[in-house]
Amino acid sequence: MRMASVLLLALGFSAGLAAAQGTGGKLRVQITANGEPAAGTVEVFPSAGGPAVVRGDGGTLLEIASGTYDVKAVLTEALDDPVRMRGGIDVAAGAEKTAHVDFQVGRATLVCRRGDADVAGQARIRRPGTAPWLPDVRCGESFLVSGGTYEGEVTPDGATAAVAIERLQIMAGATQRLLVEL
Repeated sequence: MRMASVLLLALGFSAGLAAAQGTGGKLRVQITANGEPAAGTVEVFPSAGGPAVVRGDGGTLLEIASGTYDVKAVLTEALDDPVRMRGGIDVAAGAEKTAHVDFQVGRATLVCRRGDADVAGQARIRRPGTAPWLPDVRCGESFLVSGGTYEGEVTPDGATAAVAIERLQIMAGATQRLLVEL
């Protein structure tokens, strides 16, 4: 009798687990920058509101209950971690859904020069005024960042003082080599 009770309990648990799994689906959020695959993170929220139900890396298959969701994507590959929202994503029970989030950002390379010679160095940029500095980049190496106007500083290798850059115009969706005269 005891064995039969344990067996019935196990069968009931298995049936409940199978029913619960049948109500879920899978969501993959592909993140791109200017149409090319890019690194980022996602948070998935119920469209009706409430806290995130799942978080993960872009491109990862996320297990989720069926329903309608909003997605917050962060392009972590870009210096400024831009955010995009996409709403109304329906995930059906037992189905796999892929949502795409594309960021239009600038791909920039700072070409640091003194006279006719390229100069190696460390650079940092920010929105004009009091905005915080974005992570450092190296002269001659490309980086992604949201389009717009920036100011910056370049410290040539071996130098102790930075050279101010009053204005850098970075265009979203474009690849640019920006000359910086030191």
